[in-house]
Amino acid sequence: MKQLWQQRLRQHHKQMLKYSRYVFTEFFMIAIFIFVGAVAYSYSNLLDTIHAPLWWAKPGLLILFVALLSVGRLATLLQDADTLFLLPKERALLTYFLAARRYSLWLPSLFFVIMLGALLPFQAVATNLAPSGSLGLFVVLVALKDGQLWLQLVANYDDQPQRIRQWRVLFYLVAAIVIAASLWISPLVGIGLAVVAEFGLRLYLPRFLASAVLQWRTAVKNENSRMLQLYRLINLFTDVPQLSGKVHRRAYLDPVLRLFKGNHQRTFGYLYLHEFLRGTEYLGLYLRLLVIGAVILWFIPLWWIATLLGAIFLYLVGFQLLPFYQIFNENLLVHLYPVPLTNKIQSFQHLVQGLLMIQAVIFALVMLVSSSLSHWLIFVVIELVVVLLLTRVYFPRRLQPEK
Repeated sequence: MKQLWQQRLRQHHKQMLKYSRYVFTEFFMIAIFIFVGAVAYSYSNLLDTIHAPLWWAKPGLLILFVALLSVGRLATLLQDADTLFLLPKERALLTYFLAARRYSLWLPSLFFVIMLGALLPFQAVATNLAPSGSLGLFVVLVALKDGQLWLQLVANYDDQPQRIRQWRVLFYLVAAIVIAASLWISPLVGIGLAVVAEFGLRLYLPRFLASAVLQWRTAVKNENSRMLQLYRLINLFTDVPQLSGKVHRRAYLDPVLRLFKGNHQRTFGYLYLHEFLRGTEYLGLYLRLLVIGAVILWFIPLWWIATLLGAIFLYLVGFQLLPFYQIFNENLLVHLYPVPLTNKIQSFQHLVQGLLMIQAVIFALVMLVSSSLSHWLIFVVIELVVVLLLTRVYFPRRLQPEK
């Protein structure tokens, strides 16, 4: 079972490495660096305004730390076929799950280090906690996360969903008590309570697992759900074959489609808009990037950084929509339409230009709240120039081989 886990883990890392080349592109990394720099600048200015401990600092940290425990799930890497081929090895599968639990603890631990390091200046200024207390908080969070992973492992063996929900509520209640003791009393007290809770859990687990039967469908469903969340994140940057698009009626969008009906020259315009509005893959991708970009611009204090990020997000959305041009290539009936290929390219350009214009308008509305009129006008002009360059210059060159 250890060899099977290592094999699955190598395959998983290989797959994630392939997708990482499309996620961590040059433009995305530039946007991340600019965003981190802007947040650090705003964070530094915020710390300069704090001259005494804040009453809401510890309650805020308590809520944040409890929320951080939701980062990371048990990664079992199970597949649908395992319900048949691994069934004879069910008893030996516990070794596989223990290796998966240890692996699943690494990512949350790294995330805890980053967050505690970022919160260290705020903790030193806004609370009476010593900087060394962050080390104790890290131990508390790792211990609690370890216990949560054990409960997620047990959930694969429990056939009573109601009991699983009760355990989940009880865990967050205990976690809140342990973290509160760490913040208001001492991190050492929190470590002691976490160790006691972990010890009690370890006493319960062997007796439960000795007679428990693996719920194969539940275990595979939980892993598929975890991977689906990961694929949706990757799908923000590139196509993911594991995500199958769905079609929704969306009758409330029919008035938009009627604008293209009955016009021979707008045949492909109607097809592209119809597929975009009723599909889930590209519409979801567009909306997610639109919301993420708007939220980031809302928190950027410097207008020129916001302008640069807005242009980058326009490029990201346009770049991710390029594969949408090929959506009808495998439909033989489309090739029989008495419509020239140039009409297809122009229709696609008009669709993307309209979507980018909507995105630019929403970004401009966000910037209108926090920018002066002159800076806002510069932002609008630059965003419009970026949209025109993308749709009038860049896209025709990318689509040229299709002519």
